[in-house]
Amino acid sequence: MTDSYQKPAPRNAGMIVVLVIICGALAILFAMGLIPKLLEKQELKKVHEETSAAVPIVHTVVAKPAKAQESVTLPGNIGAIQYTTIYARVDGYLKSRLVDIGDNVKTGQLLAEIETPTVDEHLNQVKADLDEAISKVLATKAQLKQAIADDFKAKAEIERAKANQTYASVTATRWKDMCVRGAVSEQSRDEKVRSFEATSADVNASIAAEKAALAQVAADKSNVVTAQAAVVAKKADVRRLQYEQGFQKVLAPFDGVITARKVDPGALITQGSQSSNLELYQMAKIDRLRIYVSVPQRVARYLHNGLEADILVSEYPDRHFRGLVTNVSGALDPSTRTRQTEIKIDNPSHVLLPGMYAEVRLTGLRDSPWIRVPGTTIVAKPDGQFVVVIKDGHVHFQAVDIGRDFGDEVEIRTGLQGNEVVVVSPSDDLRENDPVKTDALPQNST
Repeated sequence: MTDSYQKPAPRNAGMIVVLVIICGALAILFAMGLIPKLLEKQELKKVHEETSAAVPIVHTVVAKPAKAQESVTLPGNIGAIQYTTIYARVDGYLKSRLVDIGDNVKTGQLLAEIETPTVDEHLNQVKADLDEAISKVLATKAQLKQAIADDFKAKAEIERAKANQTYASVTATRWKDMCVRGAVSEQSRDEKVRSFEATSADVNASIAAEKAALAQVAADKSNVVTAQAAVVAKKADVRRLQYEQGFQKVLAPFDGVITARKVDPGALITQGSQSSNLELYQMAKIDRLRIYVSVPQRVARYLHNGLEADILVSEYPDRHFRGLVTNVSGALDPSTRTRQTEIKIDNPSHVLLPGMYAEVRLTGLRDSPWIRVPGTTIVAKPDGQFVVVIKDGHVHFQAVDIGRDFGDEVEIRTGLQGNEVVVVSPSDDLRENDPVKTDALPQNST
């Protein structure tokens, strides 16, 4: 039997096989990593090309007109149309109190009576002084009348003395001539001359007496005027005290309701309205009430007399009160930028009371239409506020002026006319005149 002999493989051949296997494995791994990368790169390139060539899609809404009216609700305190504190006008003691808090009173109604003994006695004294002054006037008038009579008598005496003087002068002249011719004695002549000189003295005395009588007339006239002035002064004192005595009765100054009563019968009453003096009553007129509110500047321009206001009072949720603007300040308060406004409310049933808190809703008609858009349409830029408007499929940045900002919505005062297609939440990548496709959102989702 012949045994076959097999030559052993060289050791280098085994090494070669190992190397071949390793190289094949590496080639397979390389191919597995490279091919997906190449495919992904091609896919990205394709997507980029498609994206670069695509028109962006934007969400849009249609700009709608805002309400033609603008409203504002403001807090306010209801006050009486008339309110007064009643004080006494005379000192005394409260005799009687005829009304109490809550009573409705009419103009001129007697509210209380005050005893004033001091005023009463003073009035009696002044009346007596008036009677005395009147008597003095009568006496001075009588004296004046006597002085006038004495003056007339003095004038008559002057005339008589002058007549005697004239007669005595003629007689003395005649006797002088006769004495020269020797018809009468010198003694007789001298007697006639002395008689003429005596009548001249009587004339001078009568003139002096008449001047004295005339001076007495002037003095008595002055006394009459002084006495009459005293009568006028005393009459004025009487009227003043009578007026004060009339203040014993405290009367209602207008129709209203008593809101406070501070005194009881027997209390000491001091006149005047000083802080230390006790007030009698407080009363208010509540058939018509008023509210003062400070209206913000943005609404103040709509205010005018006759504008209706809605009054809301929480105590009457089922009732609706209306008022009218009656007075509007001619300027704004520079510290608050508000305009003081007075509103009158008719209150015939007296359900509203002074001091109540109320909310006042004022509604004004805008002088031009405003447009309403979502708040997310506004784009802020350094040069102002804008909205992105779509015109013929292209982007346009429209400058706007915001009137009111409610957060989720804004009202545009100028810049939009209405029915424009505006972009909601526009991307920062959008540029003027970029082409876009629109996707209209439901209006209630804005």
